[in-house]
Amino acid sequence: MNVAEIADRVLRLALPHPVRVGVDGFCAAGKTTLADELARLVRARSRFVIRASADDFQNPPEIRYQLGKESPEGFLRHALDLAALRAELLDPLGDGGSLDYRTSTYDIHALKPNLSPQLRAPASAILILDGLFLHLPDLAGCFDFTIFVTASVETCLARALRRNQEGHASLEQLARIYRDRYIPGFQMYLDQVRPQDLASVVISTEGLEDGAAQPYIDEPWKPA
Repeated sequence: MNVAEIADRVLRLALPHPVRVGVDGFCAAGKTTLADELARLVRARSRFVIRASADDFQNPPEIRYQLGKESPEGFLRHALDLAALRAELLDPLGDGGSLDYRTSTYDIHALKPNLSPQLRAPASAILILDGLFLHLPDLAGCFDFTIFVTASVETCLARALRRNQEGHASLEQLARIYRDRYIPGFQMYLDQVRPQDLASVVISTEGLEDGAAQPYIDEPWKPA
């Protein structure tokens, strides 16, 4: 299944409120690339798109690192402010919601709150949200369609090192945090939640340059 086919499925959903699409997967698996392409295709069909990222709903350091900066469980449990994500974005766009939403509550790079302006969505809008851990029980019922993007640990790590998108002082430091915190934390998510069994669609970017959007092949997550 390619992104155009996914767009067709999303556009066929007829709901009395905005369609909420979640694009889940590990760091550097290709979530953002896929979500951007999906948004482009949906807009081309004259639908209003709300494009957002769960990265803009992260917790401040005192919560994020309460179990320690290297804790895999802390990565899974405390990286995202799931309550804010629900209250400000997902619930307002759901059944009976106000349609008044925000796309950000925190700037993880500036380490300070970043409450975006509140906007009003048309009922026919489509939300496309990419992020980690979107199939956690805390977000149950918040999505109308979900995509789980998968690639091997080594592929994700190689992409992350090429980008150094977190701006670590050295690539060795970035690789260490992946090995010590991110990879085992995401494996906990896979073992406990099994998002690949809950997603509407499971796709892989394995073997594709830097998470390119298409074509897709079936490829399971490969633990380190």
